[in-house]
Amino acid sequence: MGGDQTKDPIISKGCRTVLPGMRVAEDQVGIVFKNGDIHLRPPGAYRSIALNPWKKYQAVIPIERVAGVEFDPLKKAALVNRKIAQLRLGQSYRQIVLQPQQIGVFEDQVMTLLATRGTYVYASETELRGVIDLNCMSPVIVERETEDTATVNAVGTTRVDQHGRTVPAHQGHGTTILATKRFLPSGYTTTVAGITVARPEKGFVVLHKDSNNRISMTEGICIASGKEDFVRRTKTEARSLTMDDLEVEFGDLNHYAKSTPMLELKSKDNIDALCRAQIKWKQFRPDIWVANRGAFTDPFDMLEEKCANMMRDWLLSVSHVEALQEKSHGFTKVEYQWTKELNDTGLEYGVQVLGIEITILRFPHIDKQDEQVALQLAETNLLVEMSRQNARKEQESSKLNQATHIRMQEDRNREAEAEERQQEVQRRKDMAEAETTTKKLQMDTKVTEARTELALAQEKRDKEVAIAKATAEAEAERLRAVGKRDAAQLAAEGDIAATKEKNNAQLQFLREQAALLRENPGLLELLKIQNDLLKTEALAAAAKLNPNVVLLTGQEGLEARRMNKGHAPQVPGAAILTTTDRQ
Repeated sequence: MGGDQTKDPIISKGCRTVLPGMRVAEDQVGIVFKNGDIHLRPPGAYRSIALNPWKKYQAVIPIERVAGVEFDPLKKAALVNRKIAQLRLGQSYRQIVLQPQQIGVFEDQVMTLLATRGTYVYASETELRGVIDLNCMSPVIVERETEDTATVNAVGTTRVDQHGRTVPAHQGHGTTILATKRFLPSGYTTTVAGITVARPEKGFVVLHKDSNNRISMTEGICIASGKEDFVRRTKTEARSLTMDDLEVEFGDLNHYAKSTPMLELKSKDNIDALCRAQIKWKQFRPDIWVANRGAFTDPFDMLEEKCANMMRDWLLSVSHVEALQEKSHGFTKVEYQWTKELNDTGLEYGVQVLGIEITILRFPHIDKQDEQVALQLAETNLLVEMSRQNARKEQESSKLNQATHIRMQEDRNREAEAEERQQEVQRRKDMAEAETTTKKLQMDTKVTEARTELALAQEKRDKEVAIAKATAEAEAERLRAVGKRDAAQLAAEGDIAATKEKNNAQLQFLREQAALLRENPGLLELLKIQNDLLKTEALAAAAKLNPNVVLLTGQEGLEARRMNKGHAPQVPGAAILTTTDRQ
């Protein structure tokens, strides 16, 4: 889009305008009708002149960018300014935005153009015929059949077969084939301005024809117009058809399987037979199939008659015994040969037979005889089985009685063993109680003896202590007397040197006694007793020589001093002597 910038220059938004003009912002377009022409203005500021005012026929509209929707500025401007609508200007430049999945169809006087993703601006000479959205096309639905095995529910019903005989309505293994219809989307199509676009689903292909009516196929999106077209089929069966009754047909590459009806045939030995086969196929060239199918509705319709003829020919060439032998081998040879012959026929139509399987082969009369024999055999087997069951029950009953007797005998043995163990436990308990009583008496005796021995030892110790104490006291008295005597002699003689020597000897003796006491702490008490005894003996001896010596201590000594006119008795020192020294 653009405008005539030579005659109407763009002025910035901040400039001065002589006369009222027009401002076009971003994402807007200005429309001006000037001198009979339409001018589109890009973003900017525009002014008008006094000689050519265009204020009455102007409009500023926002640019719309909706995907797939044509934006016509004049239509939008007519909604904004009614004076522009009164001019009936027709069409000018238009714009459209296309997404990746959209295709725009444009036409001018010469050609038709297709445009894909992008933003397009086109003039009045070009028309937008339509937009094709690949995600919003019309589906083409096809009908397919699937087979399910169902149980036969009809009981007692009959029918007349092809030979005029009355036979049960359902002959087989108690099952029948039920066909279920399914509707599948084969592809999608849409038509715009004579241009048809087709997009196949996975497993399908597009079939298109050229101007010479030659059919080809493609797996991608295909566009046809003019002399080219797609292969079409009728939606409904009718004699008079129009183009609206036709739809695009897609080639089918999927695998399918379908069973033939139950065929009533005869074997070589004129035995009635029921036979059914299942054919599996696919179209490897749908274009060939469409070109050569004629009145066939599907490949199975073309292969079914051929398959029925092969089954009829084969059964007429073998007896029922040979047919059953072939059935026991899985029909390997027959199915291989039939598949090969069907493929020779299918190749002419672009169809490949993947395999054929004989699903049912029965001889009803033989089966009925076999059923009677089997019923008699089953009855015989039932009687034999019942006799075996009775014998087994009697044997099991005998085993059960024997096992019960054995269990009862074992229970009695276990009760006897338990009673014997209980008696043994009671005997051991009594022995343990007797032994406990004996040990208790022995312990009591030992306790009494120990207490007696302890009392005797205590008494003996007391006696020994008393004797030792008396001995110590006597020895102390003797030592005191000796000390007092020696003290009196030394005082009388006045021998200072002898006293010193004696004192040194006593000092040495005391040292030895101190060392002895350190080695024997228990002798301290004995020595004290001996020292008291010596003091007593010394005082006794002194009392014999000096009547003023008082043997009393404490309060009694004070009374003695008072009676002695205050003179304290003179007690000579006494040396501590050991028994060895006395001896």
